[in-house]
Amino acid sequence: MLDNLGLAVASVFFVLGGVLLYDGFSKPDTTQTLMIFGAVLMSLATVIISLILKNKLEWKRNYRKHREE
Repeated sequence: MLDNLGLAVASVFFVLGGVLLYDGFSKPDTTQTLMIFGAVLMSLATVIISLILKNKLEWKRNYRKHREE
């Protein structure tokens, strides 16, 4: 269940980060704060997704090991 919640939060962060980055680049007079916040959200989403994938791979590896026993 936490994997699904983490994936949902990561996808929301990734989309919001992309919108903020695009908005920051499309307006030349915008402050750098939106671009930095967008980059932070995108990197946080990437970290969350990588942790979820790592957890799933470990779970599958342990599941196969226990099935072979």
